[in-house]
Amino acid sequence: MSDELTSPQRLAILERMLLIRRFEEAVIGLHQEKEFTSHYHLYIGQEATGAAVMRLLKPGDKTATTHRNHGHIIARGGDVGKAFAEILCRETGMNGGRGGTLHICDAQNDFLSTSAVVGGCIGLANGAAYALKRQNKQNVSVAFFGDGSLEEGITFEAMNIAALWSLPIIFVCEN
Repeated sequence: MSDELTSPQRLAILERMLLIRRFEEAVIGLHQEKEFTSHYHLYIGQEATGAAVMRLLKPGDKTATTHRNHGHIIARGGDVGKAFAEILCRETGMNGGRGGTLHICDAQNDFLSTSAVVGGCIGLANGAAYALKRQNKQNVSVAFFGDGSLEEGITFEAMNIAALWSLPIIFVCEN
């Protein structure tokens, strides 16, 4: 089995990256048009990371991410219309309009949480990995976090526990 991606796989990742970029550009436009006034964080410039990692995940793999969550949700196959509805605080959003831009979550695609708390998702992803191991599932948990999380105690404690207990977790630090 080759470690190389096929042309169709590479094309699918590129298409997902472009979808994420266009989504984020639309978010900027909606904010400029005052369709929503809350604070937001974009995933522009990081599309390749999320699209590539999410392409490799299987159904049942768990994900926890940060406030730069739009790209992860879309990369995992989340409904773009529901994501927009969530940002606009509409009942048809992924979380009934209650999560807004910083806390979009997509349970259908195994997203445990998106958190605006720096490092807040790392412990949750570790807990999911522990649960997967206890249930003897052949899945992994993925923790996406920014480099600012490296200053938080939970990051290295979670990594230490994951190593000690051989947890099925992937830590993805996005700068």
